[in-house]
Amino acid sequence: MERVKLISWEKISLVIPEMEDLEVMLHWINNIDISKNLWPIKHQTRISEEKYLKSLIDERKKQFMIMINKTQEIIGSVWFNEYSEISRNWLIWICIYSENNLWKWYWTQAMNLFLKYVFEYLWYHKVKLNVFTDNKRAINSYKKSWFRKVWIHKEDVYIMWEYKDHLSMELLRSEYKNLKS
Repeated sequence: MERVKLISWEKISLVIPEMEDLEVMLHWINNIDISKNLWPIKHQTRISEEKYLKSLIDERKKQFMIMINKTQEIIGSVWFNEYSEISRNWLIWICIYSENNLWKWYWTQAMNLFLKYVFEYLWYHKVKLNVFTDNKRAINSYKKSWFRKVWIHKEDVYIMWEYKDHLSMELLRSEYKNLKS
């Protein structure tokens, strides 16, 4: 079945979630090596994850799957978490949950594709994200996508028997526009 592509680039696309994504989503949310970089760690049952996926589809929530065009493999997702309607600011999350693709360029390409959608099509003002300070791979990827550090929240999240610091990063539409010109 041909996936509904929201926006595409050379090798990847952001696609609309489908029920067929349930297996891959269920696998990654229950993979501690992947979910430890998201908070809070929430392991899901098939029933709870199916209910969540149905709500994404039924309510047209802002979550998109990251797909490799050539193979149509779903390797991750990107989603809007919190939104300020007046200020037009979004807090977003991105996760590459295909273990084979964690160290490849897909993360940065997916983020750049998502930013194109957010700033060029939806005209949002600001995109924000949070990342654990020990997740150097993610921080480097966000920097490649022009995010800048805003604030470090010390010992803010308790996860895996320790308090972790997390870094807030952001990118303004005006900064994105200037960097793209």
